[in-house]
Amino acid sequence: MSRYIIRLDDACQTMNHNNWDRIERLLDQYGICPIVGVIPDNKDPDFLWEYDFSFWEKVRTWQKKGWTIAMHGLHHKMFYHDPVGYYQKSHSIYTEYAGLKYSIQKKMMSEGITILRQNRVKPSGFFAPAHTYDLNTVRALKEFPEIQFISDGYALEAYKKDGMVFVPSICDGPFSFPFGVFTYVFHPSVMKEEDFKKLESFLFNNRNRIINVEKALSCIRDGQGLIGTILENSIFIVRWIRYCLFKNR
Repeated sequence: MSRYIIRLDDACQTMNHNNWDRIERLLDQYGICPIVGVIPDNKDPDFLWEYDFSFWEKVRTWQKKGWTIAMHGLHHKMFYHDPVGYYQKSHSIYTEYAGLKYSIQKKMMSEGITILRQNRVKPSGFFAPAHTYDLNTVRALKEFPEIQFISDGYALEAYKKDGMVFVPSICDGPFSFPFGVFTYVFHPSVMKEEDFKKLESFLFNNRNRIINVEKALSCIRDGQGLIGTILENSIFIVRWIRYCLFKNR
């Protein structure tokens, strides 16, 4: 039987607070504890709604509810890069981390975690803006024992690779599948009315299959497995073809 994790991206002091309040009420209605990606020090110009001076208090409230807090980059400010290496096979040409030296990435991780700690927030996970990171990102994260997993990767259950645990995030969704663990990603700040309706319908129909991260981490396999490898490489091929077709247009 399939199981689903709800992930909310881009929580920051200047997020769309009306939308975030709405999605919080919806998740509370169904008793669901999502992963929330918190940007420690947002510098992304796309997230410039009203500044909320009570933001960190709100994050601590989520934490008390049992929501899983993940560090979502540092500034969410990205640059162009040429994807290379294993962790880049199926990800974006924009990144906050990929291609940077290990020492720089470790410093970025330290700065982000320090900001969260100073605001009495305890992150247990990480995911990079645009799903884009590299082996140095993974190596740097392992220096911080509170980071137990990365919300990313391709498989049908949590797995371990390069000394780090990955909770798969194959597609945004929501869709229904017959088996596997799927993380469905939502960006509350930019959700429209139809997005909320689609989410509520999914929650109602699948509420008994929606789990928290702790449940997903109760079973961790060694490596992605054959299906995960096929999924990842298939997505890589499709994106590579799309990139080749449109890069010169």
